[in-house]
Amino acid sequence: MKNLIIFLLLIPFVSFSQNKDNACDYISKYLKEKPLECIDKSKLQNNEEIYQFFKWSSFRQDYLIRVERKRDLKTLVVKKIFKSSYDQETGNYQPQRFEILKQKRLTNSEFGEFKHLLYKHGFWKKNDYHIKSLCNDGSGILVYALKKDYLITMSNGNCSPGNEYLYYLYEQISEIFGL
Repeated sequence: MKNLIIFLLLIPFVSFSQNKDNACDYISKYLKEKPLECIDKSKLQNNEEIYQFFKWSSFRQDYLIRVERKRDLKTLVVKKIFKSSYDQETGNYQPQRFEILKQKRLTNSEFGEFKHLLYKHGFWKKNDYHIKSLCNDGSGILVYALKKDYLITMSNGNCSPGNEYLYYLYEQISEIFGL
């Protein structure tokens, strides 16, 4: 299931093969993100944590929200991910790219509100949260979260209803950060 979600997120690269190394290469090279699934978790300090929320769609643009705490520095990065495309009129190929929509340091209050939201909804207790896909071409949320020696991944499959847990959580996170 996780490989299907990753594949759908990475549709623009037809030659993409679904193994962990290629997914890590894609995430680091094309999205300029830390591939949480691929980094050495033991090297993180006890007070470091990273959250990545991918909102993907088969036909629309994808988005990434990353919230990170590294020692006393708390940051938010929001990216819009444009799929590769081909303009039939001009014959031009537009490779996949991303645009940083928001990048800022978070206050202790903002980060505290984010952490409270996660706690309130039992985020770290849902480490096996994966919903079976209901269709082949829809949308979904893929989440990676990392603390010292602990990585969780979550996905709501494909075509989950709008009131599903990860959609709701994504909406609440967007509200907290004014996205």
